[in-house]
Amino acid sequence: MQLSIKRRGNCSHCSREVDISHGDACLDEVEEAPSHKLLDNHDSSEQNGKIPNRDSGIDSPSCTAEGEVFPNEDAIDEEDHYDSVTETESVSCCVTLENKRDSTQDEDSDLDEGKAVQTSETKCSEAQKLLNITKELLHTEEAYVKRLNLLDQVFCTKLTEAGIPQDVITGIFSNISSIYCFHDKFLLPELKTRITGEWESNPRIGDILQKLAPFMKMYGEYVKNFDRAMDLVNTWTQRSSQFKSVVQNIQKQDVCGNLTLQHHMLEPVQRIPRYELLLKDYLKKLDDDALDRKDAEKALELISTAANHSNAAIRKMEKMHKLLEVYERLGGEEDIVNPANELIKEGHIKKMSAKNGTAQDRYLYLFNNMVLYCVPKLRLMGQKFSVRERIDIAGMEVQENVKQNLPHTFAITGKQRSLELQARTADEKEDWIQVIQATIERHKQNSETFNKAFNSSFSRDDDHLPDSPCPSSNTTLDSDVEKHERKSFKKKEKEKQTCKGCNESFNFTKRKHHCKLCGAAICAKCSKTLDKTSRVCPECFDATVNQESLCVGEQKKKAAPEVRPEAILVF
Repeated sequence: MQLSIKRRGNCSHCSREVDISHGDACLDEVEEAPSHKLLDNHDSSEQNGKIPNRDSGIDSPSCTAEGEVFPNEDAIDEEDHYDSVTETESVSCCVTLENKRDSTQDEDSDLDEGKAVQTSETKCSEAQKLLNITKELLHTEEAYVKRLNLLDQVFCTKLTEAGIPQDVITGIFSNISSIYCFHDKFLLPELKTRITGEWESNPRIGDILQKLAPFMKMYGEYVKNFDRAMDLVNTWTQRSSQFKSVVQNIQKQDVCGNLTLQHHMLEPVQRIPRYELLLKDYLKKLDDDALDRKDAEKALELISTAANHSNAAIRKMEKMHKLLEVYERLGGEEDIVNPANELIKEGHIKKMSAKNGTAQDRYLYLFNNMVLYCVPKLRLMGQKFSVRERIDIAGMEVQENVKQNLPHTFAITGKQRSLELQARTADEKEDWIQVIQATIERHKQNSETFNKAFNSSFSRDDDHLPDSPCPSSNTTLDSDVEKHERKSFKKKEKEKQTCKGCNESFNFTKRKHHCKLCGAAICAKCSKTLDKTSRVCPECFDATVNQESLCVGEQKKKAAPEVRPEAILVF
């Protein structure tokens, strides 16, 4: 929109009324004016500061020249300027608002289109990521099955054909045949069918893994046997040239990829944790409302359980190895190789002599249920120890600062013996005290938990004693008799749950045994052994020994020759 405001005035030369809004002049004046005069006027306009009008060739009236006078110029200029500015601003504001609305609508539409495109691209990228994870799972599963085939169908078969004993083959490869059959016949075919043939119509793998994950618990047996298998491979490689030759010939083949038998045997140990990692990554990319989420989460839970089962087998195996090492260092004197035993701490320590106060070198083994107080032995091959005392954790107490004049001393008091000990440093003393106290506290908690559970089950059995078969209408039992019978029954059962010798309750660390002669409940410590096989209580043992001694005495008397008076020679 263009505004035009006309202003009328008189020509300065001929007094005609002309339009001066655009700098118009009298046409006669322009025609009659010589060219050099126009040039002079142009130059003078530049000198006077006027802006030249390039279109018309004359000066713009926006900057008036000196000597030019317009009637009512000031009033007209102010009114016209105000009107033109107001009208121009209003129009420009409308135009600006319309332009802003149009631009805002365009921007909103562009943003909506961009969001839609971005959302679709994100969905496509997430779907592609899920597909990539499943393809990685399939690819690694195919490679893994090839390794299992190598172990079961090549190594195991060739060594069997070479005449290696079957117990050695089983000790090395454990249940690898079952693992190979599971993956080759079940897991791999279903994954391959789903990912390569059915993914477009059924994009999920959680249902397959959830269905087959429970079978992965079989890895626990393989993992538990792994260290023994490694030892067997090393032993037979060194001792049997035939075993070594068969293994080396197979390892030279391309299918082995320049890897050893031990390297391939390690892969089943590492496989379950890889399933767990892939499933976790798969769930991160999966939408919360996806159909496969529930199955995938359940599959992850089952596989994690299998992984924990394998890890538990590894920890149990490591714990048994530690117990075996301690058993060997003790020279096989103590029967400590028991799954219930757990080695917590061991180390050198000083024992303060009660007679002269001297410090003697000793060695402590702290278990979850006992402390072995040992004396070092001099051996050429490895350090050995001899057990001086076996102190139970049950009833043990720890005392700090036994001797004020000696630093880093403390004492442990048990049922069997009390020891005054001295550590090398303050930190070592503090460490021993904290570990022993924590072991005592944990033993108490375990014993209380076990006793509560056992007593609760026993009380439930009492509450559900069978009713009398006699009809209540005909005969009734006296309530006092019933109470007496129940009390006697509870007393007998309680006696069965405590040792006859030490009167301590049985638990998972204090095992219950029965006397072979009288049937009394006794612990291993209070029991005696007859004929190296029969475990009896001390009373029965003493009675048996006394009876045997009497029998032996009578037999000796009977076997002694009878001396007759007639046979006495008198010299």
